[in-house]
Amino acid sequence: MIGKIYDWLDHRTGIKKLVTDKLEYPIPDHVNIFYCFGGLSFFIILLQLVSGFLMLFYYTPTPEKALDSVTYLSAEVPYGWLIRNMHRWAAILLVAMVFFHISSVFLHRAFRNPRELNWLSGLLMFVVVILFSVTGVILPWDWRSYWDLTIWADYIATWPFFGNALRDFLLVNFAVGRSFVIHIWVLPLVTIILLWIHFKMVKKHGISGPL
Repeated sequence: MIGKIYDWLDHRTGIKKLVTDKLEYPIPDHVNIFYCFGGLSFFIILLQLVSGFLMLFYYTPTPEKALDSVTYLSAEVPYGWLIRNMHRWAAILLVAMVFFHISSVFLHRAFRNPRELNWLSGLLMFVVVILFSVTGVILPWDWRSYWDLTIWADYIATWPFFGNALRDFLLVNFAVGRSFVIHIWVLPLVTIILLWIHFKMVKKHGISGPL
């Protein structure tokens, strides 16, 4: 049954050749486990996309109802606890994988000519992942969300010159509603752009060689 569906789809889209080309893409002999962090990061991003999309059906982005909607998802929706915990723990794992990927690239000196754009897009992607985590922590609006935002705001207010202005900007723009918009619209759009640049550069210059 699956084979017939695959053949039907291939006849209309040519997907079989695309999959075959990807599977037969030549991999240099020097590639080892330290070159896998980028692929693992991309897999976790896809996992976050799926689990986050499922959570959208139950989450309410208002301070009054955010926690109740998350509690309902975790306690009442079948396998809702699994979806939420998968999204939450994968977010922590994503930060770690992107950090390991950047560290590996730095140690292998793969940021040098002609891969500067690849390096810069990866660094920006790490910043985006951190912002995903920051806005995601705020969304449940429980005691952890409240105190995390409070501590960040108080710490930033201690910065000289522009600390107070930046604190006010943080409190206004990282409330539940705006964090929700940033989390599900702004950051995913930036992610798509950065990943497109990143993958284009990888395809253009290939995997970096050994030291």
